[in-house]
Amino acid sequence: MKKSVAGLFAAVATLAFAGTAQAQICAGYPSSDRGFYFGGRIDFPEDVDSYGVEANYNFSGPLGVYAGLNVLSDQDAGEDDESLDELYAGVAFEVVSLGLMIGPRVSACAVGEVRNISENGLNYTEIPLGIGIGASLGIPLVKAAGYVQPQVVFSRASFEENEETDTNFGIKAGATLGLGLVTVGGEVRHMFLSDDALSIRDETTFGIRVGIAL
Repeated sequence: MKKSVAGLFAAVATLAFAGTAQAQICAGYPSSDRGFYFGGRIDFPEDVDSYGVEANYNFSGPLGVYAGLNVLSDQDAGEDDESLDELYAGVAFEVVSLGLMIGPRVSACAVGEVRNISENGLNYTEIPLGIGIGASLGIPLVKAAGYVQPQVVFSRASFEENEETDTNFGIKAGATLGLGLVTVGGEVRHMFLSDDALSIRDETTFGIRVGIAL
């Protein structure tokens, strides 16, 4: 009996460690335990050019953090027209027991993020909060994984003394493919917007990501 109990605890501990040590793909990043990711991305919102950089660090254990910068510019604007900088940062806390309930190669985490654009007195902030679920796709010889994050997105826009707030639902999903240190991926974001929703986002935006996972 004691050997059976000890074996059961050992198996659970092994699965829990594997869930934590694998890439924290539930947050949308391929970094492994105590691993770092740095890369660039291009997104394709309608009538806007969007280029950015992003970085992520996955601490030993359940916590991961990430941050990035997107530069947004109007495709129809002239060369002298200024672009907008979108800064964002987020945190992901992996819940190993939730991932194990879904499958042995599944990563699940709570994800919180803040995005901000501030220019010429206008301040626009988004706070997406969600649950991320990611898993290895089991493709031989490459590190392939997919993820999905249902979100509640809180938005706030202020200009001088005027201020508006709104709440919408969104979803982010994507896949990454690792070839050695290099990782490539695709991502799609969809916002379920009403006609009077407060958002600068298109309903659906696609993106391409390329980076290095160490």
